[in-house]
Amino acid sequence: MKKIHYLLTAASLVLGGCATGGNVDDVNLMRKTNAQGGTPFTQALAVDYRNRANHEADVENEWNDAGWFARKGLRAAKGEVVLPSDVGVGGGDINRWGDLGPVIYVRRALAPELEGAHGRLMVFLDGGGRVRLPAIAARAQGAFDCWLEEAWEPDDFSQCRDEFLKLETQFTVASVAAATPAPSSSVARIANTFQVFFDFDRSNVSEEAAQIIEKAAANAKQGKLTRIELTGHTDSSGPDAYNQALSERRAAAVKQILLKDGIPAIEITSIGVGKGGQLVSTADGVREPQNRRTEIIMH
Repeated sequence: MKKIHYLLTAASLVLGGCATGGNVDDVNLMRKTNAQGGTPFTQALAVDYRNRANHEADVENEWNDAGWFARKGLRAAKGEVVLPSDVGVGGGDINRWGDLGPVIYVRRALAPELEGAHGRLMVFLDGGGRVRLPAIAARAQGAFDCWLEEAWEPDDFSQCRDEFLKLETQFTVASVAAATPAPSSSVARIANTFQVFFDFDRSNVSEEAAQIIEKAAANAKQGKLTRIELTGHTDSSGPDAYNQALSERRAAAVKQILLKDGIPAIEITSIGVGKGGQLVSTADGVREPQNRRTEIIMH
C-alpha cells in the first residue's frame, strides 16, 4: 500500500503541474537570464515574461504554462521582437484545445473580445508603441498573453483581463497622438480625442484618468481649441434611467477637472448618453469596462 501511495503521489504531481523536464529547465534558465542588447522593449518584455513564468511555476504550480512564458521570455532576452499569441477559436465550452504556442485556441464565446483586444494591441505595437512607450507596451503584451493563457483553461481570468484593459487606457492617448496626420503649416497638430475610463458603478476619477484629463487640457490650451465636448457612457448592465444619470455624472466629473485645469466653463459642453454609443458592442446586461467611459473631443 505504501508503494502504491508513493506512485500515485508522484503521478499526481507530474500530471497536475505538468512539471516536465523541458518546462522546468526553461523556467530555471529564464530565472537566471538577463536581457543582453536588444531594445528597451525587448528587455522589458523579457522581464515581464520572466515574472509571469515564475508566478505560474511558484504560485499556480502550472509548469506547462510557466514553460511557455519562459520560452517567450528567453527569445525576448536575445533581442527578438516576440509577438503576442494569436486567438484561435476552439468551439463550445471545451477548453485546452491543442497546446500553448503562437496560436491559442479558446472557447468560442470568449474569442470575440480577445480578438478585438489583440487587434487594438497590434495597432499600438506596430504603430510605434514599442519605441514610444516600451515599458507599457511590454506590460500590455504580457497581460494580453496572460489573459489568453487563462482563457485557455476553466479558471477565472479576470485579473489578467483587467490588467490589460487598464494598461490600454494608457496607450490609447499615445495611439491617438501618433495617428494625427502631419500638419501642412508650421503649427503642430495635437491629439484632440481622449477616452477616460471608470470603475463599475462609479463616477469618481482615478489618478490615471486624471492624468489623461490633464493631458487633454494641456492640448486644448496648446492648440487654442475653443470647444470641448464631453460625452458620458455606461456599460449595458443596470436600468436605463440609472445609467443615464450615471453617464451624466461621469461627464460632469471630467468637466470639473478640466475647470480646475483652467479650461473656461463656456468652452465645455457635457452630456450623458447612458448605454448608448458603446465602444465594445455587447448584449444587454453585460459589464464591459471599455464602455464605462467619458469621451473628450476638442475642436
